[in-house]
Amino acid sequence: MTTLTYRGHGKTHTSGEFHFALADYAHKLVLAWTRWRTAREIEAMPFDIRKDIGWPSTDDSKHRTM
Repeated sequence: MTTLTYRGHGKTHTSGEFHFALADYAHKLVLAWTRWRTAREIEAMPFDIRKDIGWPSTDDSKHRTM
């Protein structure tokens, strides 16, 4: 017969710790969304402006001169 035992962290979370963890997670989501939105705005700019600010282009082969 096999017995499985779950061992937690040994401490319970108070409601204050839970709210802090939830707020931290929400903050990380907001930062990720802001980065994504900023990247989309930069990608919407013309190639010349992106090149001037140093943004890497995914389609550099299209704009290369041989």
